[in-house]
Amino acid sequence: MPKPHFFILALVTSLPLFAQPYSVREESALGPGNIELIVLGDESGGLEAAIAPAQGGELSGLKVRYEGRWIELLYLARDYGETRGWRGKAPFLWPATGRSFTSDLSERAAAGERLDDGAYIYEGHRYPMPIHGFARSLPWKVESTGSDSSRAGAVLSMADSPETHRYYPYRFQITVEYSLAAGRLEIIYHVEAGEQNTAPMPFSIGNHITFRVPFLEKSKAVDMLFSSPCSVEILKTDYGVPTGSTRPRSLTSAVRLGDFHTRGAVSLAGYPGQPYILLMDPAGLAVRLTHSATKFPPAPVVLFNVWGDPGRGYFSPEPWVGLQNSLNLQEGLIFLGPGEHYEWKILIEPQRGVKQP
Repeated sequence: MPKPHFFILALVTSLPLFAQPYSVREESALGPGNIELIVLGDESGGLEAAIAPAQGGELSGLKVRYEGRWIELLYLARDYGETRGWRGKAPFLWPATGRSFTSDLSERAAAGERLDDGAYIYEGHRYPMPIHGFARSLPWKVESTGSDSSRAGAVLSMADSPETHRYYPYRFQITVEYSLAAGRLEIIYHVEAGEQNTAPMPFSIGNHITFRVPFLEKSKAVDMLFSSPCSVEILKTDYGVPTGSTRPRSLTSAVRLGDFHTRGAVSLAGYPGQPYILLMDPAGLAVRLTHSATKFPPAPVVLFNVWGDPGRGYFSPEPWVGLQNSLNLQEGLIFLGPGEHYEWKILIEPQRGVKQP
């Protein structure tokens, strides 16, 4: 696997503070447990990203400087106190996106099984698989942090263990690079299949990034706008399992959140080029979310899974390369042979002064 470039950053942190537009510091999150955060700063670009290694290595906060004030963009950012309902932030989804249901779904649901407690069958063995996989629930190791005159960054990793083998019988290592530069945040996930694996390693991958809406106090969440150059919606059952059918869906023209049904996730596909979503506050602050990968599974594959509740103040345009129930359907999966490497990149770009179309 290519060596993440941030391993050299610790060598340059001795520069005088006045010479550094970029910085790295530590702070504590809200809530019990003294959860430590790594905070990357871009003073000139007006952007700050917080990362929580102990909480799935997730992006925990994202602040942007707008009209002289720091505005938090993520829902329940840096807060790990007790929460009813969705916990927000930006959890990493792997090796499954969405729920995993075996063919006995109806019988198990009738018996009272929680729908989030999914499973899949591999070589005659039933493995449990939590909704969105297990990677978001495990602590990640901090490999390096640092800043220089061009960026601030952090590298974290997570590898297979006896605990992960309960869910997933493969050897692997995942490394994530967070890079803050020029007012943009880049997140790169490297997935490497272990040389010891005896079969191709299947997975879907995603991020449940959740934005706080509206961005600005003078706006209303229902008046927020978003657009995306999709052409297809993947249809699902009430349980969230793909039916195998699609329908045309275009969001090229901006849509008000108040006019878009998001309590049930809308799975978007059919992108002619690089998939992206633009989320706009009508008062002038927007975020463009783009993602790319070394390869994509054959269609149908979800590239954004759009979900949220503007009434409760959040909107989640989840970038995915995957499909709900992928491990059971054997669709929407990336397959890595022993020793093979996969890269998935997310780019988050705040935009100031964006006017409502």
